[in-house]
This record gives sequence, structure tokens and C-alpha cells, in this order.
Amino acid sequence: MIIISGSHRITRVITIAPKPPYTITPHLSQFTLRDQPTPCIYDSQARTCRRAVTWGVKEPVAYEARVVREGWDPLIEVQTYAGSERVAERVVRHVLNTDYAYPDVNSLINVCPGLKGILSRHPGLRPALNPSMWESLLKTIIGQQIPTRLANRITAKLTLTLGRKLVKEGKEFYDLPTPNDILSAGTGKLREVGLSRRKAEYVLGIAKAVVREGYDLEAVAKLRPEEAVEELRKFRGVGSWTAKLAYMACTGNLNLLLPEDLSVSRGLKLAGCREELIDGVLPHAGLISYLAANLYESLRPRARVKRASRQS
Repeated sequence: MIIISGSHRITRVITIAPKPPYTITPHLSQFTLRDQPTPCIYDSQARTCRRAVTWGVKEPVAYEARVVREGWDPLIEVQTYAGSERVAERVVRHVLNTDYAYPDVNSLINVCPGLKGILSRHPGLRPALNPSMWESLLKTIIGQQIPTRLANRITAKLTLTLGRKLVKEGKEFYDLPTPNDILSAGTGKLREVGLSRRKAEYVLGIAKAVVREGYDLEAVAKLRPEEAVEELRKFRGVGSWTAKLAYMACTGNLNLLLPEDLSVSRGLKLAGCREELIDGVLPHAGLISYLAANLYESLRPRARVKRASRQS
């Protein structure tokens, strides 16, 4: 863990008004842990996400973003604690996915009628993004074939043990370990924070390519989706699902369907998605995948309760 402390600084609050509809807090709640960095430390009551970004940016930043309002009149406030306010604003706009041009809701419901409920409860629901391809690949590999909550715990432990920590004005800001940090840790420490041996080998392989071979991982985000997926799949441990998800979560280009994902495939069935109409919304196929997975995951607890009641 690398700790950086700094002196007091006064910063102005920057406001961002995403184009409605816009909803992000359900995603933040799902992919964070209370009072633990993943690397965002999310306070569900204050609706704030506090984190540092030290990789894939022109200069390191530490910020706290507060979701003041969502839905049809969204507003976000950003306070910068380290680095340039301009860079911090750009990072927040990307990470909180404020500039995504949300499709017409009726067109989504026409393709997948079962999404009407979730879109009514959470207008403009979308995923948060990652600030770099490195973070995207690291998180996606951690999440391979395990429940989201377990992936969150491993990510938090990895961040606390091997990541970057900044202390500003009495507040702690975290970032994931960089490729250099991963190489320095080695297989043993990666195993200690919860990665399987294979996953440790996968992330070490990517880190070695970046650090020792000079591979420009961030340049992959500039490729066309199909080209980026093909390029990412050259890494050991990166299959179609990992490559697609990592690409979309980094770029915000949500046009890749994810039928390989069990939650997505089951969610598409639950939503009654009409395959013959999906071609008409291909630029948003990744969003449909995301919403379908959310639908399926939201109904799983009810299904477990029903099974338990039938068995009692």
C-alpha cells in the first residue's frame, strides 16, 4: 500500500447536469461495499462516491462526487481534493457515465417488454464505467465465475492491501494497484487477497506485458469494438465475455450483447426480449444486456424465498 498525504486546500464544487433520464446509484450500491474501497467508497445515505485515480490519467486526482438528484432532473456535485479540477471533472463524467446518450425508453420496451418495470423505477439506469482499460480488465478477471459480492470483497481487499491510498483533509481516497504494484506483489500476495492461482497468473501476465514489454493497453480502448475484443483475447485468461465486458466498462460503448453471461441470458428471457428486433437497437445491445442482468438478479431473492416456502 502506497500512502500519500497532503496539505489542506480549498476547492470549489463543480456541478454536472447529466442529460436525462439518468440513474446511477443502484449500480454503485451493487458494486461497492459499505465503508470499503472498491476502489470507490460509496455512502448510500449521502449518495457520495469517493476515490482516487492514479492510472490512465494525465495526473492523479482524488475526488468526492455526490449524486444530488437522479431521474429526469439529474445533478451531480464534485469536489476535488487532489489534482486538477478539470481532470477530476473529466474523470467523474466518464466514471459516472454522465454523457451516455440514453435511447428512447419506448424503443427498449418494444424490444424487451419485461424491462418496463425496472426502467420505470430507475429511469435512465446505466452502469458506471472504469477510468482505464487496466482497471476494467483487473475487475472483470476478478469477477469471473463468482458472485458479485464476493468479487467486491476481493477487490476491496486487493485495494486495501496493494493499492494506492491518499489522505487529504482527513479523508481517505483509494485506487487499485497499478501494473507495477501487481508485479511487485507477485503470485503469493495476490493469492492472499483472494485471487485464485489462475486469476493471479492472468493479471500478472497482463501487468508484465504493460510494464516489461511496453504494451499500450490503454490504446485498445480506441479500437473498434470487434477489434478490441479480438486484441484483448490474446491475453491468457481473457475470453469473449471478459473482453466484451472490459471493453464496454472502460469505453462506455455499450453496443455488445453479452449472451455468454448467465444472468444476461436468463434476464433476456425474463424480459421477453424479441430477437428479431434487437438488430434495431444494436448500438445499445450492451445496455440491454446490463438491464436484463439487473432484472434477473433483482428477481433471484424472490425465487429463493418461493423455493424455501414450498419446501417448508
